[in-house]
Amino acid sequence: MVGQHGVRRAAIAAGLVAALLSGGCSRDPGPEPPRRPASTSPPSTLARAAVGDRLTVTAAVERVIDEGAIVVRDVDLSDGPLLVLTRQAVEATPPQLVTVEGTVILFSSGDLAAEFAPHPYRAFDGKKALAAGTVTVWR
Repeated sequence: MVGQHGVRRAAIAAGLVAALLSGGCSRDPGPEPPRRPASTSPPSTLARAAVGDRLTVTAAVERVIDEGAIVVRDVDLSDGPLLVLTRQAVEATPPQLVTVEGTVILFSSGDLAAEFAPHPYRAFDGKKALAAGTVTVWR
């Protein structure tokens, strides 16, 4: 004679088997959710920014060109490294984190004064750069 406990256990097992067979764990996952179209532009905020736009960027210092120019890099800057020009001396060293608030410009090394050696700046010719209003160095 099967006790009441055995009957209950058999009923639960039968219910689980029925649920599994009726689609609870079927191999057919059903319809897939609609896919988003692939983006044709990089996710970078710099890529979306137009010349003249205000932009705030937090990134790691890659190198210091001089006291008024640093190069920063971040995964969100999909255009590669970003030249940051500032009127104030920036006391940061790689790989310190900085937050820069400024205006997007189109950089040209030909616009530099004669006392600046254009060589370290040539890689940024014709690219977007950031004319910084403020630079915060995170220590």
